[in-house]
Amino acid sequence: MKNSLVIILTLFSMASIARGDVNNCPKLNLNIPESKANPVIKVAPLRPLGTNRNLPVCVVVSFRLVEKTTSEGGGLVPGEIKIEGSSDKAWDTPVKVAVSRWLYLSEGIDYRGRQYVIYKIPSQSP
Repeated sequence: MKNSLVIILTLFSMASIARGDVNNCPKLNLNIPESKANPVIKVAPLRPLGTNRNLPVCVVVSFRLVEKTTSEGGGLVPGEIKIEGSSDKAWDTPVKVAVSRWLYLSEGIDYRGRQYVIYKIPSQSP
């Protein structure tokens, strides 16, 4: 139970500060139209094994918002998820899996074309 709480708090912390410092993405071309839509449910990626020394990490992910089948038009989920670039390929699959679990409310989202998100995983404090 205690370990689960630590994991949940760590993931929440990662998700909360994932949109932080742009310096996490020094090698990627970030001249993209970043999505302004915010998910109501945002799942953080699980850390791949052996990646402690490679933080911070930046992953640019794109997707289309599609209607969630059981939402009667009220919910949108990412579909056609694609990694556009990353500073550490070990994070590509965990980020794709996490993004596939995000949920958006259709109300207030005008543009449903390709969405681009710069996902940043910060370095952890010592």
